[in-house]
Amino acid sequence: MKRSMGKRVQGRAPEGISTDDAKRRNRTPEGTQTIKEAESVRQEHVIRSANLEESREKTSQQRDLSRRTFLLGLGATAAVASYGLAGCAPKSESAAPSDGMQGDDSSPTAKGDAPDTVQAVAETPAKNTETKSADLVVIGSGIAGMSAAVEASRAGATVVVLEKTAITGGDSSICSGNFYCCESKTQDELGYTDYGTPEDIAQFFFAQSDEDANMDICRLVAENGGAALDWLVDMGCEFDKKPGDNVSDRSMLSKTGGKGIVDVLVSEAEKNGAELMMETRAIGLKTDAGRVTGVIARQGTTEYDISARSVVIASGGFDGQDWSKELYAPGAVGWHTFSSPGNTGDGIELAKEADALILLKGGLSQIHLVGKKPLALNDEVSKLRMINTGIFVTDLAYRCANESMTSQFDYFIPFVESGRKQFAIICDSNQPETRLELLKQGIEKGVVDTADTIEELAVAAGLPSYPLAKTVEAYNALCDAGEDTAFHKKPEDLQRVEQAPFFAVQITPNTNDSFGQLAISTKAEVLNGQRQPIAGLYAAGTIANAELFYLRYAVSGASLCMGTVTGRIAAQSTLADMQA
Repeated sequence: MKRSMGKRVQGRAPEGISTDDAKRRNRTPEGTQTIKEAESVRQEHVIRSANLEESREKTSQQRDLSRRTFLLGLGATAAVASYGLAGCAPKSESAAPSDGMQGDDSSPTAKGDAPDTVQAVAETPAKNTETKSADLVVIGSGIAGMSAAVEASRAGATVVVLEKTAITGGDSSICSGNFYCCESKTQDELGYTDYGTPEDIAQFFFAQSDEDANMDICRLVAENGGAALDWLVDMGCEFDKKPGDNVSDRSMLSKTGGKGIVDVLVSEAEKNGAELMMETRAIGLKTDAGRVTGVIARQGTTEYDISARSVVIASGGFDGQDWSKELYAPGAVGWHTFSSPGNTGDGIELAKEADALILLKGGLSQIHLVGKKPLALNDEVSKLRMINTGIFVTDLAYRCANESMTSQFDYFIPFVESGRKQFAIICDSNQPETRLELLKQGIEKGVVDTADTIEELAVAAGLPSYPLAKTVEAYNALCDAGEDTAFHKKPEDLQRVEQAPFFAVQITPNTNDSFGQLAISTKAEVLNGQRQPIAGLYAAGTIANAELFYLRYAVSGASLCMGTVTGRIAAQSTLADMQA
C-alpha cells in the first residue's frame, strides 16, 4: 500500500481551530438566508482561511504539468486535455474586501511566501498519527460532497467527510441556490410545466459548450436533475421558480439559498451516522495495486491514515486565491473572486497522483461587475455591465470587445486576451430612459463617471485622454460606415458616441468558480489517461464538470444540479461496488 503524493512545494501545515456545530454550519435562526448573511458566510471563510496562514517558508515553485500555451494566455493545457474554470452565481450584497488573498499586495504570492499547496502541507511532518476506516471518504462538504454522503449513509455505509475549512458548504454555501432541471414532481405540483424534456436540456448544455461537452454527461445531468430536485425537497428543502425568469420553467430557486440546502444535507448525513471532520485537509490518496484505498488527511498537527472502500473527490475549483489561480489560470490573477478561499485545486493534485485525466477547459465562470469595488450581482445598477450601444475599453482606453455580445460570460475571452484588470464602458446620453436612470444611480453610487466632453470624461474616469478620444473617433467612423470591421458588432448596435453628457461605467472582472478538472464516466468514476475508470475513485460537482462546461457557464443553476446528480451517482456507484 502506498501513499500517493509527490514532492512539489514546501510550506507549513495549518493549525486547527475549534469546530463546534454552531460555528461549523453557521446557521441562521429561522433557517433562512439574507443577502447580507450569505456574504457573511464568505467573509467567515476568508477570515478563518487567513488565520490558517500564520507563516510560510519562502521557496521556489516547481510545476510538473506537461503544458502547451493556451490561446487566451490563461495558462496551460495538457496534451490530451485543456485547462480552465465554472460555477454558480454568488448571493452577496457586496464584493468581499481584500483579505490578503485576492491579488492585492498583501497576498502570499505578492509577498513571496510559499503558497499553501497540498504538497506543502504533506511535506510538513505531523506530530501525531491516527488511523480510521470507513466505507466511503468524501473530500469536500459542498452540495456534491454532502449529496454523496447522504446517499451512502442512508444505505447504511460508514462515511467520513473531510472539510479543509471551518465552515461546511464551500461555494455552495455562498451561491444563490439556483437549480436548473426539468420533469420534477415539485415543478409539476407548483404548476410549472414549460420546461421541455431532458434531451432539450442536454442539447442546450451541448450548444452552450460550443459543442465541446461530452453528450453522455450532458444527458446524465439533464435526465437526473428533476429527480435530484425532488430528493432535496423530500429532505425539507424548499424551491420555487426563479423570479424574473420568463424563458422557461426550468430555473428553480431555493428559498434558503445554497447554504440552506447544505445545512439540510449536513443534518441528514449526521443523522445517518456520517462523520464530518472539519478543518481536515486531504493531502494524499492511498493506493494498492492500482486501486484507491483511502486518504491521508491532516488536521492541525495530526495526520490521519483513513482506509476506505472508495473515495469521492468533491473539493471544488481553484479560483479561491491568487496563488492557486497563478498555478492553473495566470490570466485571472488579480481579478476579484466570489469563490470560497478554500478553492485551491487540491482535488487536481490528489487525482493526478492516481494518474487521472485532467481536463481543465480554459474558461472562467465570470460575471462582469459594475464598479472598481464591484456592486452586488443583484444590484439593479449591475445591469449596466452590458451596454450594446457603448464602447468597451480597457484602462488604457483602447477598445477590446464586441459590445453586441448577449451573455456576460462571453466577455471572458476578450478580457483575458487584453491582459488588463480594469475596464470601462463608454457611452453617451442617447440611451433609453431606463438606462439613463440606471446611469444616474450609478453616478450616485460612485461606479459611473460623467462629463460633458470625452477629454473631461477621461480625466474623471482615470483613463488616458488622447487614446480615449482617438478610440471614440475611430468607433464613430465605423458607425458612419455601417460596419464594424474591428470587432464585428451588430450593425443595429452601431450608434455614434457624440451626445453629451458622456458616461464611463466602471467594470471589474470577477471569477466565480472553475470549469473542468477531472474526466468522469456516467457512473461518476474518475478516468485515467486511457479513459478507463480508476478503481475506488469518484468525483462530483465542480471538479467533475470538465465535460459539461467549456469557456462559459451554461446557465445559472447548472452547477447545483450537476453537483447533486453526480454526488448521488458517485455514492450509488460505490455502494454497487461494495456489493459486487
